[in-house]
Amino acid sequence: MSGDVRAPGWYPDPWGTPEERYFDGVAWARTTRRPGGLDTPPSTEPIDPARTYSSAPAAPPAAVDTGATAASAALAGGGSTDSPAGWHPDPWEVSSLRYWDGHQWTGHVSGMRGISPAIQIAEERTAARWAKAGLAWGGPALGVFTIAAAFQWRWIAEHWDEITAAGNTVESRNGNNGAAIVGQMALLVVLAAVILFMIWFYRAAQLAASSGLTARRSPGLATASFVIPIVNFWWPYQSTRDLLPENHPGQQLVKRWWALYIGCTIGVFAVFGTAFTGAAALAIATGVTVVLALLAAVTARNVVSEIADAHNEFAAGV
Repeated sequence: MSGDVRAPGWYPDPWGTPEERYFDGVAWARTTRRPGGLDTPPSTEPIDPARTYSSAPAAPPAAVDTGATAASAALAGGGSTDSPAGWHPDPWEVSSLRYWDGHQWTGHVSGMRGISPAIQIAEERTAARWAKAGLAWGGPALGVFTIAAAFQWRWIAEHWDEITAAGNTVESRNGNNGAAIVGQMALLVVLAAVILFMIWFYRAAQLAASSGLTARRSPGLATASFVIPIVNFWWPYQSTRDLLPENHPGQQLVKRWWALYIGCTIGVFAVFGTAFTGAAALAIATGVTVVLALLAAVTARNVVSEIADAHNEFAAGV
């Protein structure tokens, strides 16, 4: 059943949890209740915009008023506390609507931020296509970069005494220029693929947050975590899992992709280390890393498709 014909009310959660989720006639609300549970009034606890992505009250109000009134305009600007309770444009722009209880804003939000679900889904799917195209080139490019780096670092290992000798000139340190140039070109392709992937990830995280999925981090922080040292070994994995509902079969695919990604990252460092130990060890490390890079890219493409399809199904209310 699509969102434009579904009547407002409580329905089995389309994300597959055992809870019921409220549909306001336009979009799914972010909060849920136990099946058959009694409706409860909105929480009177003031909402903190910084906590929007971590929690929400247990159940939204049963009735939804989406009319644009003078009261809602005043509320969006922090207006009078004499305004009647109801759904109004979210002043923090996290979602389309936020519930005003007559005294203060609550944690109840509904609808996707600023634009319709159909438009937001279309934007994510467009970003997903670009991300998959980038990954199709980025995986092989990372393999080429690894091979070029192996040749470059092997040359450095073989000429280490010469490079570190007193009075050595800069020119003599630039050996194996061919490998260096190929490696730099491949690295540019990898960076382009990473940028396209992160653009998609940010759009997917925005859609997941506004659709009702609980996220450990905001879309901006979740996306930035890919490039934050140390935490980028586990935060991106958690944030990618947050793009899917709990117990979704795609969770296992995310786990396999992250294992391959971490293995590839370790492999790149292993290439640098084995360049100083011997040609055989370097060849093995390089070969394993190239295979992991290709597998990680293929699996990442599947992860993008899985998440984009899941979001499309959820927005359609199937």
